[in-house]
Amino acid sequence: MHIMKCKTEEDYEKFAIFFLQNRNMFDDMYPILETLGSLSIMIEETNLLLFYNIQQEVIAAASYTMGLREDHFKSKEIVFIDCALLKKEYQNSRSFVNGFSQMLKHILEEHRDVKEVQFYAYRHHEYIHRLYKKFAKIIGDSEGYFGIQDIFSVEFEKLMQFIEGFYKKSENQKN
Repeated sequence: MHIMKCKTEEDYEKFAIFFLQNRNMFDDMYPILETLGSLSIMIEETNLLLFYNIQQEVIAAASYTMGLREDHFKSKEIVFIDCALLKKEYQNSRSFVNGFSQMLKHILEEHRDVKEVQFYAYRHHEYIHRLYKKFAKIIGDSEGYFGIQDIFSVEFEKLMQFIEGFYKKSENQKN
């Protein structure tokens, strides 16, 4: 898996197609008009990333901002992961951790001042919610398009340590 930041029209088109094809991961009933509105905002206001497999197929996409939207992106110390989608066949611990690790390294390369990572998870997405609780704490909630979403926060270094620990654990299990 490798990561690439969207910079060209072709990149944005690939992101849009992937997002449209996988929008039901957010909710089974994500209307196309709402999806297009979300896409428009993401393209205009966030940093978009594409993740490719060895065959150069897009297998995941993510968007993030520096700072929080309600603060109009002022903080350079907080990265807010707005959206992350991973194709069903890649939804396993190893792919999740690999993609998350690459995304964090990419963010740190571009934004050296990052100290905190924030993201949200809808409460009805129980698996994701439980997963995030393993390495982050809930700092608030908000009403999202698909229901109540909890806002998670974790120190950047602590998250990197968690991910590195996961790699060490899986390597030890192989031996």
